[in-house]
Amino acid sequence: MSKKTRICFVDDEPNILQGLKRFMRPMTSEWEMEFHLSGEAALFSMTQNGPFDVVVSDMRMPGMDGATLLSHIRQDYPETIRVILSGYADSDSVLRTIGPAHLYLAKPCEGESLREAIRHPLALRRLLSSQSMRRALGGLESLPSLPDLFIRLDTELVSPHCSTASVAAIIGSDTAMTAEILKLTNSAYFGIGQRVSSVLQAVRTLGLETIQTLMVKTAIFRLFAGSSHAAPYIEGLNRHGLELSRLAKHMAAALGATTAQAEAAGCAALLSNVGALVLLDCHGDSYIQTLAGTGPDVPVHELEMAAYGVHHGHVGAYLLGLWGFADPTVEAVAHAPRPSQAGHTSNLLLSAVHLARALGPTFPPLPHGADEGRRLDTDYVHKAGLVDQLPRLTQLAQTISAEEKP
Repeated sequence: MSKKTRICFVDDEPNILQGLKRFMRPMTSEWEMEFHLSGEAALFSMTQNGPFDVVVSDMRMPGMDGATLLSHIRQDYPETIRVILSGYADSDSVLRTIGPAHLYLAKPCEGESLREAIRHPLALRRLLSSQSMRRALGGLESLPSLPDLFIRLDTELVSPHCSTASVAAIIGSDTAMTAEILKLTNSAYFGIGQRVSSVLQAVRTLGLETIQTLMVKTAIFRLFAGSSHAAPYIEGLNRHGLELSRLAKHMAAALGATTAQAEAAGCAALLSNVGALVLLDCHGDSYIQTLAGTGPDVPVHELEMAAYGVHHGHVGAYLLGLWGFADPTVEAVAHAPRPSQAGHTSNLLLSAVHLARALGPTFPPLPHGADEGRRLDTDYVHKAGLVDQLPRLTQLAQTISAEEKP
């Protein structure tokens, strides 16, 4: 008999907790649930009985509020999925949960919507903690860690004194990172149209999420630059990620995304091939030989799955999950090659990244002239209602591809 998933709900209003109990009653066969009136009570339960798999907390509570509770859990129980369920959507409240929370859900939230919001990250965690993943990473001496600069920036974000200027000052303290971010900001991939000469200007122009993603991408690619297996492919993978990022933003916008959603899609696409660096580093020439088997009916991710039990999207998502990236981003990277495996069509980031990969540039480690095979997940496209938009999206991809590259 499999162990039940442990989930904790925290809200200082008894009537809200009673409503949550009713909403969650259909899940009692799968989930072991506790309901607490305070963050202190939830933390005490964890010290006595061990960590929960998921904690869903209200934001505004007397004493310890939701952001503080999830910050404690993040520090002491980093594997726990952390969710804010709140009726307050002011910018200060949301900003304080950027680091501590994986998900931010607005009240009122229907029972099925809340159950689905919990199910998705749990399914993702199970996928990314499989034995196949451990085997695929077996050749890696140590897992890459987030750059110190990113951690400092993450800490600054939850500071009450956080500002665009303070963020820019942290990034500017690393000369090499500053140079790389300014170089990328001024490249044709972002199409700014004016020269950006300072980190402060870059943060204001591209937005904080994109700048953070560029920092992670730059640090990870720098880490693998010394790998004899990965180094020859770094330039191509870097260019591929930037091209995917640009295309994914356009795809998201074409699908009706908000500016913030389009930026998030671009960020997910930018990081979607970091798992390939890990597989190259772990498996070297055998990985390249594996890719040589691709063809019209054999896409890259199927070859990787046959050889290692996971594909490079899974590996990249595993790292992003460890680093605390938002679940929609992690899911978009994990399922980009075959989004139907996500089991739903509600993640716009996933749709945009998949379309960018399917209609965009060829995966760089493939032998020159290789046919990458069938890349479009037709089942997903039908379920997501995207069939009628494919001609327009294909034309969009061709137009962007034909534009001048740096």
